Amino acid sequence: MLADVVTVLDPRAEDLEESRGNGPDLGLLAGKTVGLKTDEFWFAWDYVAEEWAALLEADGAKTVIWREPMPQGVATPLSVADFDQFATAVDAIVTGLANCGSCTFVAVRAGMAALEREFPTVFVATEHFERLARVLTAEAGWTDIRMAVLPYPLEGLPEARIRQIARQAYPSLLSSLGAIR
Repeated sequence: MLADVVTVLDPRAEDLEESRGNGPDLGLLAGKTVGLKTDEFWFAWDYVAEEWAALLEADGAKTVIWREPMPQGVATPLSVADFDQFATAVDAIVTGLANCGSCTFVAVRAGMAALEREFPTVFVATEHFERLARVLTAEAGWTDIRMAVLPYPLEGLPEARIRQIARQAYPSLLSSLGAIR
């Protein structure tokens, strides 16, 4: 009687030999179009995106805000056609908000798609989910992503306070984009 053979597979991703970097710098901000990818999860991220869009426009950039649709209870791949349409209209992409497990995955997925297309890309996370976003991107070889980090918790704060946090974080966003005013 022969014993059954059980093969145990290692679930970890293979180590990549090289880092894929963090994408190019945006350079001169004036005249560029910056895309802000939002979703249907966090009202606080909407306020931040609105504040950053106003500040980017005051610095001479154009902005496009794209709200990625999120079907409830269904795992969906990035809507490639929608993302491609968004990406054709912009010179750089800011993706967020990494503020829970599933929304971190959604923001990271879009950010890695932007990096694959060689866009200047900034991932936006709250302090509590920054590490998860970095782990997810590192598993795909993006070990040095550009990140703007916001306080946690952000959701549930008064709108005026969230907008103040966004204005205070704006210089960090510009630095992360490699943007020159």
